[in-house]
Amino acid sequence: MPSWGDTLASTFLPAVCGRCGLALGGGHRASVCADCWATVLPHSGERCPACGRPELSEPGPCLVCRDSPPVWTAAVSFGPYDGALRDLILLLKMGKRDELAGPLAELAAATWRGCGWPRPDLVVPAPMHWWRRWRRGFNQAERLADALAGHLCAPLRAVLRRHGGSPQVGRSRSERLRLSSRGFSARRPVQGSVLLVDDVLTTGATAAACTRALLRAGAEEVRILTLARTPDPRSLP
Repeated sequence: MPSWGDTLASTFLPAVCGRCGLALGGGHRASVCADCWATVLPHSGERCPACGRPELSEPGPCLVCRDSPPVWTAAVSFGPYDGALRDLILLLKMGKRDELAGPLAELAAATWRGCGWPRPDLVVPAPMHWWRRWRRGFNQAERLADALAGHLCAPLRAVLRRHGGSPQVGRSRSERLRLSSRGFSARRPVQGSVLLVDDVLTTGATAAACTRALLRAGAEEVRILTLARTPDPRSLP
């Protein structure tokens, strides 16, 4: 049975797929056709339990994490930032198709269940600078985290604040790390286990800075869950 959001989307949105432009047909979700959803693929193979790096040749932490363990407890993503998944994430945040947050959060919830992680005490979205949020109209990480918190039966708290408004896209790893190290703080104290939610993990600079802010605010541990992950340049041949 279609959800309320799907019914609303089918009433007010175009009858063509937001990704491929073809007729939606049966089985569509949030203005995206069933054929496009079928090509949204998860990671394959072993993943690093510390940073979530996919397609490892054997179980256990990757070489990067053995050499320099991340500040967070664990991280995971649903799939690679490529193909249909990349297109849907861009539709969500750049195309302002926030009706996609619900179906994409279901992918994140399935990923969380597959990890066997404990239920978090708090779900926290990665923050967006107020100016960028005003221009976009919403924070895609917050929409994803809100829907995900419902699946996990855990409270959502947007406790993090971003101080710098400079976008990370197109910057080198060293630039991202330098910008992120001083760009986040918590508005109020937190307790227990925190699940930090974002759309894409790239260098991990934002996730690490958010984790440090949460730990300073009182979190006992922080786990990272994202929809997608870009290839880490340090792991490429």
